[in-house]
Order: sequence, then structure tokens, then C-alpha cells
Amino acid sequence: MHADVQFSVLGPVRLYRQGAEAGAGQPRQCAVLASLLLRAGGPVSLGTLVEDVWGEDAPASAIGSVRTYVYRLRQALGEYGDSSVRLVDGGYVLHIEPGALDLNRFKQTVAKAREVRTSGDLPSAASLLAEALGMWNGIALAGVPGPFADTQRSVLSDLRLACVEDQLACEVEQGHYAEAAAELSALLVEHPLRERLCELLMTALYGAGRQSEALTLYHTTSHLLRQRLGVNPSPPLQQVHERILSGRLTLPRAVSHPVSGQLQAPSTAPAPAQLPPALPGLVGREREHERVERLVDSAAVSPSVAICAIGGMAGVGKTAFATATAHRLAHRFPDGQLFADLRGAGPEGAPREPAAVLADFLQSLGVRADAVPETRQARGLMFRGLLANRRTLVVLDNAHDTEQLRDLIPGTPGSMALVTSRMQLHSLVAAYQATPLTLLPLSQADARSLLAHRLGASRTATEPAAVDRIIQLAGHLPLALSNVAARAAFRPQLRLESLADEYESTGGSALDAFTSEEDPALDVRASIMWSYRHLDVEPARLLRDLSACRTLIFAAPQVADLTRQSEQRVRQTLSHLVRAHLVSEIGPGRYSWNSLVAAFAAEQAGLGTP
Repeated sequence: MHADVQFSVLGPVRLYRQGAEAGAGQPRQCAVLASLLLRAGGPVSLGTLVEDVWGEDAPASAIGSVRTYVYRLRQALGEYGDSSVRLVDGGYVLHIEPGALDLNRFKQTVAKAREVRTSGDLPSAASLLAEALGMWNGIALAGVPGPFADTQRSVLSDLRLACVEDQLACEVEQGHYAEAAAELSALLVEHPLRERLCELLMTALYGAGRQSEALTLYHTTSHLLRQRLGVNPSPPLQQVHERILSGRLTLPRAVSHPVSGQLQAPSTAPAPAQLPPALPGLVGREREHERVERLVDSAAVSPSVAICAIGGMAGVGKTAFATATAHRLAHRFPDGQLFADLRGAGPEGAPREPAAVLADFLQSLGVRADAVPETRQARGLMFRGLLANRRTLVVLDNAHDTEQLRDLIPGTPGSMALVTSRMQLHSLVAAYQATPLTLLPLSQADARSLLAHRLGASRTATEPAAVDRIIQLAGHLPLALSNVAARAAFRPQLRLESLADEYESTGGSALDAFTSEEDPALDVRASIMWSYRHLDVEPARLLRDLSACRTLIFAAPQVADLTRQSEQRVRQTLSHLVRAHLVSEIGPGRYSWNSLVAAFAAEQAGLGTP
């Protein structure tokens, strides 16, 4: 075909005559043209064209439609039509010059770039690859229907991605590590199983001085490959990993330097390890642990900071869960783990000032005390600057609200924040895209496991009915069950049935059995009281009024009748109790609360145990 006729498939299918678009016709006509172009060199039968356009659902009129499309294509080609689209051996052949199709030009340019790259001329190779990518105008075969087009779109997309990989490889080989890492990170989000992208990104991160991130990325990709495909990483990817571990990865250029003015951590800064000891005997919560680990996995290739907001009622084990999870994740954050009790609820009184927490964090990161800035804002800026390009886990326990957290959250990807709070931190989820995770009281099986671990499996196995009574009395709360276990441990000769009888016959509130004179933090009544004190007047009054329901499950209309308020107002007030995790919403207008919270409400209302 004459060189004045050009075709495009690297985007919408288009036909040009003498530089002007001639119009390739309606979508199915474009599908016929695409089939003829991409099957160039041999005849394409009518049956093949019908299958390419319609698949197995071809109508009876399909053959006639294909003939019509071919006729119209010849008309669009003008004077070249009859000689270019020919009927040969029962099929159609479209004769074109190699340079008339943008796909052929793309392949030729990429091949030339690879030859130039092999010769060592990386800038010229990168320029040619950029030229090849410039031939694309969106998604290949955009808007073209049919199974053939669907298959070819995938094939052509892989060709383009391979070209992008070659271009970024040139960037890495020229030592442009930071720039290449940014682009590779975004691509890996879209193609998390593409091993060459992972290999290039690991090299770029290592070249940029971010070795820990490179190693974490390898573990994340390995996990995905095994989980989704059931395969191990390829030998080239394993070799990059091994060479990074051993420090033998050869870099083509000197390690890129930090951007001018960017705050870096002091070279002698220690890697803080501030996590409290993990509590022994923590049972259950495996599903919740896995959710946090999946969040870490996705964050490894995400452009945003990973934040998990762990919530739940008093005594449900938020701190124990966060601490145990942090220990399980510590190896994923080799640049250190920071921990702070923010005292959002507790016997200490007022919550901790963020400025004071920041001062502690900065000194833990190697900043001298006399170099800590004066203001909270300046300390926050320094804190985020020191965490840039590092993988640090920040555990913020017992938060009061989102405002307290604002300057304590890392500012760049790679680090993670685990936050616990008795309040639902809506603003943290909305503004910072935190992932909420609510802990519920233990299941019956997990509660039994807790007592078996603390008291011995033989002791609990001999009195299963008494164990279940104790669990019921403790409201399935880990704090209450731990209190029971501690008392029972000091009385090894006492039968658990007798212990359950003692708890049931206290003569007062159900909470009397779960007090602790030694440590207020282990006192269930005190723990619930700290949540109650943060309530406004109306939600606190409603909590007391709910004790008159004398049931653990109730509906908004029922509460409205009880309190002689409108249902709308009751729902609004109940929402405050839900946010404080004193009440749970289990369905539209339906609520439940824990038996020990109900007992506390009855105490506050001056009533007997409901």
C-alpha cells in the first residue's frame, strides 16, 4: 500500500490518508480492520473475522455484515482500496508497508533502543524508548469490541509495559535512583506480580540508600507470588535479594544524594526499640492480626502512610493486641519502633501533650535535648523529616482524639502508625485514610483458651461448666478474665465452680468481682468509668437510663418509649455511646451492650443489677 496511507492501533483504531484522518468506521468495522492489520501477511477467512468480532454469539447476519465492513473500508482507502484489501484463497488480505502501521514502527524503535543500550549508550537508548512510548495514544484498540481485540489489547499492553521497564532500567543504570523509584513504585501498585518491576525497584531503592525498603519489598512480593500463584520468586529476583543482603549488588553509578534542604536522620541515630513486652498468653485475634499484616503488605507499594486505628470498649485488650501485633511486625520496620501512651483514658487525668511526646520521640531518634524545637509544629516537622526514607513503626496507644495525633503520624510512605483508642476516630479515617479495626469481646472458644493458658489446661478441662459460667460473668472481656485468672492462680486448691459461686454471690454489683485494689488499670469498674467521664451530659444520662431496659439488646423505639424522647433524638444520643464503644450498633436502630457496662450503668443510676 502507498506510504500516504497510515494506520494506528496504539490507541483508538484510526486510518489516515495523506496525513488526514479518513475515518475507520463504526466499532465493529474497526474490529474487522484491526483483525486484518494484526493478522497481516496471510488471508483472513470470513469465519475468522466473524469469530474475531462476535465470538460464539455471532448473529445469522454476521457474514453479510463483515462483507459490508470490508466494502466500506475499501471506500475509506479511496484509490488504494481495491488493490490493498484483496480476496485471496477464500479470505481477505490487507497489504500494507511495514512503516504504515504504528505498531510496527513502535517495535522497530524499541528494537533499535535495545541495540543501542547493549552498546552502552544509555542516554540515546532512553531517548529512543521515550520516542517509542510517544507513539501511544491511550489504550491499544480502545473501544474495539470482540474477543480478538480483547486478547490483542492484553498483548499490546504487555509490549508497552516491557518498553516502560526498559526505559526505567536505563534510568536506574544511569544512577537516577530516586526518580526511577518513584515511577516504579506507582507501576508496582498496578502490577504487583511483575517481577522485573520489583527487581528494578529493589535496585533503585538500594541505590538511593533505602536498603531496608528494598528488602521489605522483596518479602512482600514473595508473599504475593506464593499466595496468588503458588510460585517462588524467579532466580533473577532472588539474586538481587541475596546481593543486597550481602552488600554485593553492583551499582552502575554512585549512590544519589539527598535533595538539598531535605532533613536527614543523624548518621549516629539509634534505631529505637521502645515496644513494651508482649503479654504472654494472648489468645485469638488471628483474623485481626492478618488484617494488619495485609495492610502492611499493601503499604509496601503504596504512596501513602499506613495507619491502623484499633478501637474497642474498655477492657477488650486494645493495648495488648497492638503490642503483640507490633512485635510480630517489628522485623518489617528495621529502622526502629516508637511507643507512646497518650493517656486518652486512665487514672493519670489529662491526656499527654503531643509536644511532649514529640520531644521524647526526637531524642529517641538521636536529636540532642538542646536541639529539640520549642513549638509543637516545629517538632512535628522535624519528626516527619527524620522518618522520611525510613521504615519505622510508631505505636500510639490510648489516644484521646485525632487532634492529639496530628503531628505524631509519619508523613511519608514506608513507616506505619498503630493507634489505639476507646473512641471511634472518624477524623483519622476520613482525613488520613486510616484503616479502622474494632476489637470485640472474646469468643467463647478464645475465652476458654485464655483461662486454660493462665490456669492450666488440666484445671479448666475438668470443670468446663464452671469455666463457661466464669466467662459469662466476665462478659467475655480479656481484662475481667485476666483478673479472674490472677485470683484463681493464688488459690490453686479452689475448685473453679466454687470461684464462680463466689462471683455470683457477691451481693452487690457484678463488677465487684473484678476489682483491683493494687492497680486501677486492672479494675474493670475503673476502666469503664474512664470512658464514662468523657461523655457529655446527655449521653451519660442515657447510659444510666438504659439500665432500666434490663436487657443486653434493645431497639431505638424501645429506648424512646423508656425515656419519653423522640426516636430521632435517641438515635443521635446513642451515636455518642457507639463512638465511645459503650454501646454497639448491631443493625439499623438495633443496639447491644456488654453485661459489665450494663452493670456499671445500673450502679450509676442507683439501681440494682439489671
